[in-house]
Amino acid sequence: MSVEAWSAVASVGTFLVIFATAVIALGQLRHIRLANQLSGLRSTFDMLQDPSVRELVNFVRHDLAQRMKDEAFRSGLLDNPIDRHAHPELYLCDMYNHVGSFVRSGLIDEDIYLQTDWYNVSLYWGLLKDTIALGRKSRPYIFENFEWLASRAARWRSAHPHGDYPAGEPRMIE
Repeated sequence: MSVEAWSAVASVGTFLVIFATAVIALGQLRHIRLANQLSGLRSTFDMLQDPSVRELVNFVRHDLAQRMKDEAFRSGLLDNPIDRHAHPELYLCDMYNHVGSFVRSGLIDEDIYLQTDWYNVSLYWGLLKDTIALGRKSRPYIFENFEWLASRAARWRSAHPHGDYPAGEPRMIE
């Protein structure tokens, strides 16, 4: 075999090794990306299950509507900065705003997140939207990522009007 033939064989072999390495590297990058998304999702759910967050949730669910009837409470939402001791509901807005940012930027997969938490996003947006609307009178762009996430949750719900249970799987409750 001539030197040129050996050189051609070596070039093809080198190409095959580089190509195989690139394919393996792409697979590893996909696994790393999925692991990072899982980590972000777990951190998000851990944050939302924290006992201090449960207190905020209870305030928003049980007390906020009544407090919004108080003009002094409502006017506090126009202050700059807002007194967070008087308005703890804004911490829940902050959390969902951060989650919305993570989902919007692709750090957390939108479908996976909304499959598990679309209801809560919709619920808390509904409970907090009047508070946010009032706060936007003095700060027009607050909580935009929360709003975006709520919009995506509404879209997800519309796309799954009968839930997301896998077709063909037997139900445990009829």
